Amino acid sequence: MSDLMKEKVVKLCKCIFLFCVLFAQSGHAEEEVTKERKLKAAYVLNFIKYMSWPVNSGAQNEFRLCVHSDEPFYQFMQALVARHNQGANKVRIVIGHTLQEPLCHLAYFQSSIEQSLGQLRRAVVVLESLDVKQVHAAIRFYTQAQKVRFEFDIAQLAKIDVIASSELLKLARIIR
Repeated sequence: MSDLMKEKVVKLCKCIFLFCVLFAQSGHAEEEVTKERKLKAAYVLNFIKYMSWPVNSGAQNEFRLCVHSDEPFYQFMQALVARHNQGANKVRIVIGHTLQEPLCHLAYFQSSIEQSLGQLRRAVVVLESLDVKQVHAAIRFYTQAQKVRFEFDIAQLAKIDVIASSELLKLARIIR
């Protein structure tokens, strides 16, 4: 075998190895996200579709989704957002870590944060469960009869001038 051929075989083996390593890592991250949490992630993206933000918020052009969670859930959300952005959707979604983003239209919390976050002043705050405590929470997930449910705090949404569609509110438990 010539040196050129050996070099090509080595490069091919390196590429295959790299692909296997990357594939194993991404598959592993998705395995760590439970079906319940994947469902919550899908709900969050659908909340964006069925809610309207004030015109001056900028949400109609580039929606800023902030996530405070473990890395596997964040990666899963990133993949969902990437699929959303590839489609013919009107709004482009930008995802970022809650503590690193200067502005959030919607912020998802897996766990509580003690500090006050200025970027959440006008954000719809979504909590992964009733156990998570966060100031200004507007949507909370909970489990009832082994099903994922959610509740909306209508007063909190009104404070930030965000409107949830009637179709979405029919599915929620309402807190006034």
